[in-house]
Amino acid sequence: MGKNSKFGHPWAGIIAMARSSSSRIAFSRRIALILLGFAWFVACGPLIAAPLFEDVVAPILKSRCADCHNETSRKGELDLSSAAGILKGGESGPVFKAGDPDHSHLFEMVHRGEMPKKGGPLSEAQLETIRAWIAGGAAFRETPVLAKVPPNQHDVIPVMLLRCTACHGPQGQEGGLDLRTPALMRKGGNSGPALVEGKPDDSLLIKRIESEACPPQEMLLKFFVKRPPSSEVAMLRDWISAGAPELAIEPDVAGSGPDPLVSDEERRHWAFVRLSESVAVEDGEGGIDGFIGEKLEAAGLDFSPEADRDTLIRRAWIDLTGMPPSAEEWRYWRGTAEANWYASMVDELLASPHYGERWGRYWLDLAGYADSEGGLESDPVREVAWKYRDYVVDAFNRDKPYDRFLIEQIAGDELVDHVNVATLSGEMIDNLVATGFLRMGVDQTGSRTMNFTEDRLGVIYDAIGVLSSGVMGLTMNCARCHSHKYDPIPQRDYFRLKAVFQGALDEHDWLSFKTRTLEAGTADHRERLAATNPVIGKELQTLEAEHKNADAEMRMILLRSHYPGISEADQKETLVALKKAANVRTLQQAVLVERFLTADLVPDEAQPEPVLAARAKVAELERRIGLVKAQLEPPLAIRALWDRGDPSPTYMLRRGEHDKPARLVGPGVPAVLTDGKTPFLAEPPFPDGTPKTGRRLAFARWLTEPDHPLTARVMVNRIWYHHFGSGLVATLENFGTQGARPTHPELLDWLSREFVNRGWSVKEMHRLLMNSRTYRQASRVTDGHIDRDPENRLYSRMNLRRLDAEALNDSLLSVAGKLDDRRGGPPDGVTVSRDGLVTVNATPSGGWRRSLYSLHRRTEMPTMLETFDYPEMGPNCVERSVSTVSPQALMLLNNERVRELAVGLAGRVAETAGEEPRARVETVYHLALSREPQAAELALGMESLALLRSQWGDLPDRALETYCHMILNSAAFIYLD
Repeated sequence: MGKNSKFGHPWAGIIAMARSSSSRIAFSRRIALILLGFAWFVACGPLIAAPLFEDVVAPILKSRCADCHNETSRKGELDLSSAAGILKGGESGPVFKAGDPDHSHLFEMVHRGEMPKKGGPLSEAQLETIRAWIAGGAAFRETPVLAKVPPNQHDVIPVMLLRCTACHGPQGQEGGLDLRTPALMRKGGNSGPALVEGKPDDSLLIKRIESEACPPQEMLLKFFVKRPPSSEVAMLRDWISAGAPELAIEPDVAGSGPDPLVSDEERRHWAFVRLSESVAVEDGEGGIDGFIGEKLEAAGLDFSPEADRDTLIRRAWIDLTGMPPSAEEWRYWRGTAEANWYASMVDELLASPHYGERWGRYWLDLAGYADSEGGLESDPVREVAWKYRDYVVDAFNRDKPYDRFLIEQIAGDELVDHVNVATLSGEMIDNLVATGFLRMGVDQTGSRTMNFTEDRLGVIYDAIGVLSSGVMGLTMNCARCHSHKYDPIPQRDYFRLKAVFQGALDEHDWLSFKTRTLEAGTADHRERLAATNPVIGKELQTLEAEHKNADAEMRMILLRSHYPGISEADQKETLVALKKAANVRTLQQAVLVERFLTADLVPDEAQPEPVLAARAKVAELERRIGLVKAQLEPPLAIRALWDRGDPSPTYMLRRGEHDKPARLVGPGVPAVLTDGKTPFLAEPPFPDGTPKTGRRLAFARWLTEPDHPLTARVMVNRIWYHHFGSGLVATLENFGTQGARPTHPELLDWLSREFVNRGWSVKEMHRLLMNSRTYRQASRVTDGHIDRDPENRLYSRMNLRRLDAEALNDSLLSVAGKLDDRRGGPPDGVTVSRDGLVTVNATPSGGWRRSLYSLHRRTEMPTMLETFDYPEMGPNCVERSVSTVSPQALMLLNNERVRELAVGLAGRVAETAGEEPRARVETVYHLALSREPQAAELALGMESLALLRSQWGDLPDRALETYCHMILNSAAFIYLD
């Protein structure tokens, strides 16, 4: 077999023949053939010319790969249609490593079957041909001469940003030196120019780096930098040796010409087509029911009967407010003779302040809201994150148009020049608070060890992930490291989007926790603050000092009680160790802390009296501190995001690695969502005022264009999901090619247009959906449903849904009469018991506020919420899981707080119904289930009360309490019909 064998190379041919499933050679003969071939290759290989690219590999690439990777269509920035193209490589760098196929990106991709996308994987023979070519040295007949270009400023600037500008950049110029640009390097600092063109050995920049004087050893951790590796130093030397050249390289941004990375064909995916160009819906006069009914009829189905009035009342109440109606409200709406009673009830619910609490919670999931930073053992609390929570609730209650809602959250700081106005209005404050949307992800960069560039980038990537998954319905995270494998989102577009946020989220100009808040408030707020907080602050300071001493004393008493022989030095060292993070404690400190925790976990009933008394003193001080804090006026601080007008340049990162910069990019949006010919234009919003780039404002306005392909569709689908339990598009966060197709595409587009045409009003969408026949159906499943619509994808009935964590907890509080109706403000604290149970602290009234207002600390989530699937925000939650696990039943059955609420419900029942058993059972159903009991339920309830009363004997109240507890554990209470 010669060089022109169909296998492309003798050795490749032998292996392919040995592997061929069509060969009739027995296994032992195959092995013999391979060994014979190997011996032949060893003997004769040196005499055979190495396989040449043009002869063996180019034909394979041309036939299988060049459709996507050519000069005009460079997927992954890669051109495989020529020798020059394959030598140049792509967005991930070189595609082959001569002599080492197993570490060559080209072979990795085709060997794993990830490429080519079209026509299936390469054959075994083709794979072996490519492997043999690389293993043989990757020879070319005529190796293209790629001009060796010396480094330029855009090779150097990323190194300066990564290694040097922490000391010599935007936040400080040690020695009078700024190293952000070549011009500033030439200007130098107090010691003279940093570089001498053509003379690296005479350049202070090189001298300081090579002598390790810079970055100074003692400053590495303080400024979170690492020394440059030898490859970077060599590149700096080459640049200076070449005369420190600067080339006129413009950032890669969208232009008006053809885009080689995204094709028009890829733009035809249903979710990437602008609303104005989508399927016509002129036949949609029937609205929701017309679209749904058409598909039901085609499947031989019809709408289910309308649910009864009691069911509709409870369904609407919990859907819109997250709690059942009071007995009085239920009686009114079930008894009214008003012809349009249902529509009127929906309107009343939409006007309720509880509406914003319910639907604002859904948005807080999407934003990844939390009251702590996460990422660290200490999990520091975000003192004023609650202001963003209140902004969201208020926005939903006011029915702020969704387009305006997005613009404020993405670019509220670029709407008004708040720095240069005489007086700040409430609206201006809201605009700043709204930008907290992009600051809700985990942020560990306030620690002493986790504030390096890669940590900061993680915070930025989370913000982009929240925006892309929640608002745009795109899975963009994988495009951070390489072009998206399924959707037409090049890595270039990911970093263009990152550049949009660079003015506010700049990894090379990072703000510390102390400087990452804005102080802003209205004149009235400032006056109240000045009049109230100094006086209360003194009282609070005294109480906190007492608490600190009492807590230390309590710990000492605990140690002395359990370890009588412990030395005074060890006692003090234990207190010191408890204040340190686990990863910085010494071995001795870790042992001392372990001993303390062992004693601390001993149950109260087994603790000595001095320990209990000390704990009681600490608890009382904590209660008093909480009461005093509640009297404080909120601080001026806002956890905001704001553009500072001078962003670092944005470079693509090869394979997403922070220290492997590639080419310079400018701000832009995903090209697949444009016509490919419209540049992204951003202008500073305040030319004569505070410097800002205007990039996020331009992005927000693009995102809220009336015919944007995704914005309205994604939000309408989300509203539908929360009402029906499933989305028209099942994958809420993924409208891309791998996401689910819409079950009713015409309906989705019709609703999206209605959303925009009705002023982006979310409340109008509620009215449209909830007044439909589709929504008002009963949930009963028939044989026809099982046969023809088992998953209810045609919406032939209403879905039965379990209450989510907040609705369940808030419903328990409501029916027990323990709901404190106060809204907004700082969150209510939690208590963590010795066994790890996290409970929300009661308010001064003795009740509890809604779940929304409890402290949502990542490491101390209230157990009730966590048990019923409250999500981990990593970085956000676009769709909650719904589990059915034993801890849920055990929580409702055994939890002390739930039992306490059952007692509260029993008290309300006894007060309303007196002693008569029938009245008691009926009242329980009215309060807890918003309906009358059926005859069988009434009889069973009365029988249960009689039996329980006989069992409790001298404690007759326990009978009603136990019965109420049972109802609160029932499926009728936990599920929404």
